Amino acid sequence: MQAALAVEHSAIYVLGSLGGLTSSSAAPALAQALTEAYDEHVRAREALATHVVAAGIEPVAPSAVYDLPGGIGTEKGVGAAALRLERDTTATYLSLAPKATGSDRTLLIQLLCRTAARQLDLGGKPTAFPGT
Repeated sequence: MQAALAVEHSAIYVLGSLGGLTSSSAAPALAQALTEAYDEHVRAREALATHVVAAGIEPVAPSAVYDLPGGIGTEKGVGAAALRLERDTTATYLSLAPKATGSDRTLLIQLLCRTAARQLDLGGKPTAFPGT
C-alpha cells in the first residue's frame, strides 16, 4: 500500500505540472482531462493514506520534487506524458494487487480500474490487460 501511495504522490506532482503547461482556452479537452485525472489521483492518495493509517502505519511522505517527463513542450507532448503516467500507474497497481489480500486488494483493484479508464480520456486505446 505504501508503494501505491508513493505512486500517487508522484502522479499528483506530475499532473499538476502538466496542467500548468496546458492552456484551458487553447486545449480545453486536454486541460479538462488533466484536471479530472489530477482530482482522481488526489482522491486515490487520500483513500490510500486513510487505509494505511487505519492499519496503524505511518503513510509514506511525498518527495520534495519529482522528475518531469521529457517532451512536454507541446500539447501533444503533454498528452503523451499524461497517458504514460496513467499507464505506469496502472502497471503499478497491476503488479501490487495480486500480492495483496482483503481490503488492500479490493482498494488496489478499484484504483487500477479507475486509472485504466482514465487512459481512454487521454487518447489511449482499450486493451485486454491494461498496465501490461
